[in-house]
This record gives sequence, structure tokens and C-alpha cells, in this order.
Amino acid sequence: MRNSEDWPNPADELVTSIANPTVKFARALHRRRNRERERAVLVEGVRAITTALDYGARLRLLLVDADRAGQTAQREFARMRAAAGRVVYAAAAPFQSIADTEHPQPVIAIFELPVQPISRPASLVVALDAVRDPGNLGTLVRAALASGADGIALLPETVDPFNPKVIRASAGTIFGIRLSHLADVGAVGTACFVAPHTVVVADSAAELPYDAYDWTQPTLLVVGGEAHGVGEDPRTYAHISVRIPMAAGVESLNAAVAGAVLLFEAARQRRVT
Repeated sequence: MRNSEDWPNPADELVTSIANPTVKFARALHRRRNRERERAVLVEGVRAITTALDYGARLRLLLVDADRAGQTAQREFARMRAAAGRVVYAAAAPFQSIADTEHPQPVIAIFELPVQPISRPASLVVALDAVRDPGNLGTLVRAALASGADGIALLPETVDPFNPKVIRASAGTIFGIRLSHLADVGAVGTACFVAPHTVVVADSAAELPYDAYDWTQPTLLVVGGEAHGVGEDPRTYAHISVRIPMAAGVESLNAAVAGAVLLFEAARQRRVT
């Protein structure tokens, strides 16, 4: 930790009112349309901020809770300060008004909204159909990145990947995964693949166990939403459906767990071969 007398730097700003323009701007980024218009996104907490920096995200503004400034480790704070275009200290009320959590960490950052579509040609892509839960999307981002998938295609009705809750659930790894917003599974195939590829739908009622499929071939995996699974339109593109065998009496897994199981089976097979 650093001593309180080291804070703030004379060049830093201090805001005390929730009516401050910087505070109002930051609060506006809780809405998707404002994030898209301003090409900016809020990130809370040291781990998520430093992870975003690890992936090369551009930090515009660092907001610091003036009352708890000394609670951030010196090395981490120095890194965030060096990367930020501006550093603003905020009194408790304006800082809390910006935060998306009830008990926020003492740092919040505003990053540039990244543009990182899936590179073509891809070999393994996950398409998410109406995955609306931010926690599930954040977990799927981490699983896709960790398993070596080329990216995530976001079909209509899937939650905004830069929703603050998604960023928090992804622990900042959302800045490391390639994302493409596409209209349907056919558009994903055209945008992401060159070679022939197999469209695989995750379906608890399928006959084929997930580990009986050859995941070493170019694959577009479709994972459906929490309530109804993969919708009818994505199913029209499917070549095959796979299931995850489960113990008697268990009907299904949630989207994040099911997607992670399938992705790591793909990683296992590709690692073996």
C-alpha cells in the first residue's frame, strides 16, 4: 500500500458533486446506447482494470475514491496512473453514484470500447443465441479464451458484452476475446470460416454425446440461452447436435457450464492431436 500523503498528485482533479460533468458522463456509460455512441466503457476494480491493460485496452480516465485512495497497492496504482489519460479523485457520493456494485473497489476506469472482430479464417467459434444473463456471458468469455477458441459471435438478443456485469464476470478478459455481432448462424459461417465447417448445436435432447464428436475439424458451436436453449432459426443451420450426459434426474446445465464443458473437450482433442 502507499501512504495517504502520496495522494493525490497536484495535477490530478478532484470532484465533489454528482452533478460534475465527468461524473455524469461516467454514469451515462451504464446504458448501452451511450457506450456505443461515446465508444467508451466502464470497468470496476483493480483486477479487471489491470487485465484490460494486459490485453492492450486503451485507458482514457481513472476515477479514484478519494476517501479510500490508499487501499490500492502502489505498483498496481502506478501502472493504472501511467496508462490513464486523466486521473480524477471523487468524493464518496459521486464515486458511489458511478459504481455498478454496492461495495465497489476504490478505482473505476473508463476504457475505449474495443473493436476486435473474429479473424478469418477461424477454426473454432462459439455463437451465442439469446444468452441474456451477464454472468453466463462473462463466464463463457473466460472459457472461450482459456480453451483457445477463435472468438465469440453474438447473435441477436444476447446481452451486450460490455455491460458492467459482463465485464465483472469476465474479470476483464472480455478485452482479450474477439467478438463479432452477426445476424444469424449463416452470417457467422461466412464471416469467420474459409474452409468447410460443421455447425454443432448444444442440445440436452441430442443423441450424440459431446465427446463422440471430432472437435479437431473446423467447428461453429451454437450455445443457446438460459430459458429455451438454441432457437429454431439457428437450428436450421445445424449439421449435428450434441449432448452432455448427466446423472439421472438432472435435466440440463446452464449456458455457461455447458459451453465450457464443450469448449474444453474441443481443447482436449486438439491438444492430443
